[in-house]
Amino acid sequence: MKKSTLLISALLTAGSMSAYAEDKTPDCDSLNIMLMSMKDGLDINANWKVKDTATNRFKTVSMGDLNKSADPSFAITCPGFSANYDGNVLKMKADNYQGIIDHLYKQLNRGVDLYNYRWYTNPKSKTSFKVDKYSFDLERLVLTDGYIKMPEGGSISKKQAFIPNQAAISYKIDGGSLMPMLANKNVSKYSADFKAAKTIDIYHKNPNMGRKGFGVERIFVDKENGTLEIYKNHAYPVQ
Repeated sequence: MKKSTLLISALLTAGSMSAYAEDKTPDCDSLNIMLMSMKDGLDINANWKVKDTATNRFKTVSMGDLNKSADPSFAITCPGFSANYDGNVLKMKADNYQGIIDHLYKQLNRGVDLYNYRWYTNPKSKTSFKVDKYSFDLERLVLTDGYIKMPEGGSISKKQAFIPNQAAISYKIDGGSLMPMLANKNVSKYSADFKAAKTIDIYHKNPNMGRKGFGVERIFVDKENGTLEIYKNHAYPVQ
């Protein structure tokens, strides 16, 4: 069983707020990084299995945004993999990009929501729950509606009509010029660029974020050097 050290910073209230650090030893074989859209925001967590000596059964240990009463930041170093999170930015490094994908928790896919808004058609009775979202699949490197790839080279579908005209996604390939992926409710052709790229830098903005809904504003992928960075908040570049 491969193990390493996880440094967790948390806040402790004892008359005044003071920081403390606690050493944990995660099981690197079962370690996964979860990117989970919850009711009020994107939760980024590190999870792994430990054996409960009392019951002789395995249980899951989680660190990150799941603990609402403590500092969510963590720093993990495993053989061939590391993950650092400060509450806003998650940075992962592996021997290769597949090594990062292998440590991402997979539900329907290994994606992260660029935008997610949860609402009820009848807020008083809380009936007819709805989710408006669009995502980026970190494994296939494609824009999705949260489940399937959004078609390239045309306008968005009626299902995505909630996306405002001002919402935009742009990208840079290998540090080059800024290119459009989503603009004025149209998705450009981008997948050929992504397949040939060494690095992909994606920037996202949606005027509804914060007012209703949440999401991610930057994703950086370095396929050649095994790097993935996810930013909840980041300035959109000036074109």
